[in-house]
Amino acid sequence: MKDDRTNVQSSPLRVAVVGTSAVGKSALTVRYLTKRFIGEYRSDTDMLYKCVLQVDGAPQSVEIMDTSATCEKTSDPYLQWAEAFVVVYSITDKDSYKQAVSTVQELSERRASASVLIIGNKSDLGHLREVEEVEARTLALTHSARFSELSTAESCASVSEVIDNFLKEVKAQRNGNQNGGSPKLRKISVTRMLGSLIGRSSPPPTPMTHLIILDKEERNKLQTPLTRLCQPCFRPAHSLPCSPHTAV
Repeated sequence: MKDDRTNVQSSPLRVAVVGTSAVGKSALTVRYLTKRFIGEYRSDTDMLYKCVLQVDGAPQSVEIMDTSATCEKTSDPYLQWAEAFVVVYSITDKDSYKQAVSTVQELSERRASASVLIIGNKSDLGHLREVEEVEARTLALTHSARFSELSTAESCASVSEVIDNFLKEVKAQRNGNQNGGSPKLRKISVTRMLGSLIGRSSPPPTPMTHLIILDKEERNKLQTPLTRLCQPCFRPAHSLPCSPHTAV
């Protein structure tokens, strides 16, 4: 029987998840990779997830950097490392949206060829809304980015749908660049944007394979030894009394 792992593209798609603290970056990342929801997650370290996902019907190596939001602006290591960015804000926090605007503008100026997805998280808390959807949608259209409002807490399906589709576009853009295509996706209408976020049939992602934790020094190198995880807790095993849980 042929091993599908031999067909995995060697060059991983590299995605950085950025945004201020408490907007749900880690919850979003973990929800996508494991379908589990983390109610509270506080960390001052960067998490680098290495996994193999089904992207556009084929196995694809993907690296997702869950940044710790310790910097006011997107740091140079992330700008140089990632080819795509997921910019997260909370619809209940106007300041987090302002930071998202700043980040998108910076990416547009310094990484014009990068793919960008703007996510307004916590849509289940509409009664506390401080950011109108039209504001973020206009921002996305202005900078040729993708946009979605969702609730990481309520819907695993919407998280998978939006990020699966984004990874598919990142892969397509990479292939287009290699074939001499346009380095930047053209601006699209709101109708076409909505259509691109709905109705995909890509297979669901496979479980996460590795987690790498980066400290302040290591984030510049973006290389560090693998850290074992406690599967039930989904935390680094060395930081918790995980017995009798089994580390993987």
